[in-house]
Amino acid sequence: MDKNLEMTIGDLEKRSGIRRSTIHHYIWYGLLHQPYKTGKTMAYYDQSHLKRLEMIQQIKMDYLKSAKTSRVPLDFIKHRMTDGYTLTKDKAAEDTRPRRISGGPGKKKKTEIIEATLKLYADRGYYLTNIRDIAKAVGISAPTFYHYFQDKRELFVEVIEYVIQNLGEEFNAAIEQEKDIAKRTTLMFRIFYKHYTKIGEIINQLRAGVAIGDEWARERLAKLYGEMTTNVAREVSLGIKNGLIRDVDPELNGFFTILLNEIAVHRASLDNKYTVEQVMQFVGDMLYHAFLTEKGKKVFGSLDRSRA
Repeated sequence: MDKNLEMTIGDLEKRSGIRRSTIHHYIWYGLLHQPYKTGKTMAYYDQSHLKRLEMIQQIKMDYLKSAKTSRVPLDFIKHRMTDGYTLTKDKAAEDTRPRRISGGPGKKKKTEIIEATLKLYADRGYYLTNIRDIAKAVGISAPTFYHYFQDKRELFVEVIEYVIQNLGEEFNAAIEQEKDIAKRTTLMFRIFYKHYTKIGEIINQLRAGVAIGDEWARERLAKLYGEMTTNVAREVSLGIKNGLIRDVDPELNGFFTILLNEIAVHRASLDNKYTVEQVMQFVGDMLYHAFLTEKGKKVFGSLDRSRA
């Protein structure tokens, strides 16, 4: 070790502004690596310890900007540091990352990993789910994981794509088979409800990233909502063209409808007071009176047809 970079615990305490008891606690917890020991009671620290302490402080400050508590979970800090203090890599690195598996058995295993990851996210969230957890859930070793994904961040990106692709494919299949616009709307709600457990978990993880200032999470969340509202906006545009829906902004209407559905599904899942059909009827009633023209109301009737 370069002698010019060595610091005693007292030096590190002064330069970082963090008490030595806290520094020792960080070492015990694994947030800091062990110092260079020259004896039973003498140890030296270097610039890497100081930089990691600065990173810890920055993570804590960003977390406390939006949190309602004064305490920051150490697990949260640990996983933020493990992930390079971001949900994903910078765009340059992301564009050049290799794709290891393209199809066949490899694609099946990737799907198994993604499905297992979604379950883990539901239990502990993105930040507290590590590669060892994922590998154990799938029944593979941690090194084997890297044959399918470059890292946890790449997996998260593919989890999002997987969920949205499945939702979109089911939306399109349902719309193609059903020509009645009232029933199409109901089908879209039912499909959204079916996929909401997975969609909701992805949204929650991205919102957590947005809350602590992760710009990538904000961009990805905006893109995710954009992809989800595309089908609804298309239906709205069709309804406007046919004189069934008032002349409103299709994109805003789609976003508004998705959020209403999200809130409704969340309410139905809290207890047994309301069934999915009841909350669906309530949302349908709101949309019916807010956006339909007189011609549209005649087509949709009293909403009874949409429940058939």
